[in-house]
Amino acid sequence: MGQFFTRLVTGLKLGLILAAGLALVGCKAKSVDNDITYGIDAIRPATFSKGSQSPLERGRLHYSRGDYGLAEKYFRQAVEQNSNNPNAWIGLAATYDRLKRFDLADRSYKVVIKMVGYTVPVHNNLGYHYYLQGEMKKARKHFDAAHNIDPSNPQVIANLELLDAT
Repeated sequence: MGQFFTRLVTGLKLGLILAAGLALVGCKAKSVDNDITYGIDAIRPATFSKGSQSPLERGRLHYSRGDYGLAEKYFRQAVEQNSNNPNAWIGLAATYDRLKRFDLADRSYKVVIKMVGYTVPVHNNLGYHYYLQGEMKKARKHFDAAHNIDPSNPQVIANLELLDAT
């Protein structure tokens, strides 16, 4: 089991690097901040200088580094500063998934769904959310829904392949 998670984490890190380099295409959120990212492991890594240290950017940076405790802190701050920011909520939900706080992730996903609906990134994240909990039928349902909306999305394809390999 330990080897599986080591390979999974390594593959996901590679996916993060690939996703960070790709231009985001496809579904956009219905909000002022239209850059909801694709998939739990495609939360766009941020780099920041002294002039740009928003909680959202810090949350993204710590998430991309695997510092999920700090990521949660900053995504929560981002949500507290602007409760209408779907990127902050989806980052918070993804971070809760990584911390195995699925109850809190569920609540965060519900907020995101009310804001933007069932977009490709939301379906993809929900699929991964259920995958982490071992609920493969629910994971498949959301990954398939994301794939039906955007069949060329590399993160969705990678997650479907991950699910098929399980």
